[in-house]
Amino acid sequence: MLNTLDVGNFFLFVSGFLMIYTAYKDRKVLTGYNFIGTLMLATGITFVMIFYLQEGYYISTFLTLPNYFYWIVVLTALIQKRRKIAK
Repeated sequence: MLNTLDVGNFFLFVSGFLMIYTAYKDRKVLTGYNFIGTLMLATGITFVMIFYLQEGYYISTFLTLPNYFYWIVVLTALIQKRRKIAK
């Protein structure tokens, strides 16, 4: 049975694909984020997904994946940018 959490995560699901599409078209948007903020956001989403799984919110877990993967890609791009600067 759907609940309001699933409905909210549906919108996050769609927005995740829109963000991925934007990043695909213009990769420069990936490096404009704050590293610490992005790291905290990705960590927070990780714990939220763990909570969803513990509580049995499998639909919400699935719907959160695109958004989660987007922030992991952003975090990876920021790490690569930091490595280039360090060299």
